[in-house]
Amino acid sequence: MEYYNIDREPRKKQRTGAKPWQVAFLMLLTALLTAGIIFALLLSGATRYTVVDSKSKSSTALLSTLLDDIEKYYYFSDEGPSTEKLADAAAHSIVDAVGDPYAAYYSEEEYESFRSSISGNYKGIGVLVTMDKEKGLFVERVYEDTPAERAGLLAGDYISEVDGQNVIGMELTPAADLISGEDGSTVHLVVLRGEETLNIDAVRGDVYIRRVYTEQLENGIGYLRIESFTGNAATEFDAALDGLLESGITSLIIDVRGNPGGTLDTVVSIADRILPECVITTLEGKLVTPPEVHRSDAEHCIDLPLIVLTNGESASASEIFASAVQENGAGRILGTNTFGKGIVQTSWEVLPGQGYIKLTTDVYLTPNGNMIHGIGVAPDIEVAQDPELENTDIFFIMRDMRERDLQLNAAIGLLNAQ
Repeated sequence: MEYYNIDREPRKKQRTGAKPWQVAFLMLLTALLTAGIIFALLLSGATRYTVVDSKSKSSTALLSTLLDDIEKYYYFSDEGPSTEKLADAAAHSIVDAVGDPYAAYYSEEEYESFRSSISGNYKGIGVLVTMDKEKGLFVERVYEDTPAERAGLLAGDYISEVDGQNVIGMELTPAADLISGEDGSTVHLVVLRGEETLNIDAVRGDVYIRRVYTEQLENGIGYLRIESFTGNAATEFDAALDGLLESGITSLIIDVRGNPGGTLDTVVSIADRILPECVITTLEGKLVTPPEVHRSDAEHCIDLPLIVLTNGESASASEIFASAVQENGAGRILGTNTFGKGIVQTSWEVLPGQGYIKLTTDVYLTPNGNMIHGIGVAPDIEVAQDPELENTDIFFIMRDMRERDLQLNAAIGLLNAQ
């Protein structure tokens, strides 16, 4: 599972007269090896700068000279990778060697893919698949209002061929990649559905993955699940909560189990929608100086019995949300201890068109000033899940197995008893 970042945008830098690849490479090395990069981040509508002086240029000179020597003296240089590709490979290796498990170096194309995962917008057909070595790609989930749904694909289908290529026995990633393609193009799928073999054509296009799901449970209990704090989750949350309130709910369960996190603005907006006037979280670190306090203004807070469901895969922004509810006395946390990711990754462009870096730069604290990285948020009411369901996506538990969901049923029991 990828744990999403508290993502923020950098200021673009000016080009110099040097070769673009040299500038990009030197600037990246300076950032990582000597902390000599100047960068800016747009925070809360204002631009802030962090400037650190470079103390040594020996490492950057060594690697720049090494690339120049390879370009000049390698006998088969015409047949080998370009200097730009070597610099790109070195940049990936340097960031990998930093020791930050959440750090990454992206080419421009890789960064666009990363940003798409955060925004929730994709190009494709909109299916979640796994691999069955004997039958092909198993369609676990068809997302709503997507090319796959419009083409007639159903959860439970098996895709045995993609554009004439048999995918049975293939590894998952290369098989799934065959379904991706140019926007507006058609992908032909051979689909096994029970005893039937179907031919389905889907036109690839924009896919937006919904983040928030709601329903009404027994005795006026509202249920609201947030799958991630990305994309339009805040807007979806507002609409979903308004709908539940208008229906007359008398208590609420918010489910962030399995939620890997998201962006800071999104989780702050959602927490502000339900909390009284209070501190939501505080950020501090390399880029946030002095510490930055995010608060709820209580303009739209709710006054209902509230339980937040968590588990070991509730991470990052989910933990900001859970701790804000818990420490401000707005509700109780039920389930198991959260993942424990209390650090913030920031991404910025090293040089326009040349590459991007994502690095752990800051930490976030709970409203009471607690650091939860590596610790997590402990529930007020600890309830373990059915062991057979622990690795099952909450979407499928709610759809097919909710009677076995020990955590959800415990929350319903507590709210019924009030």
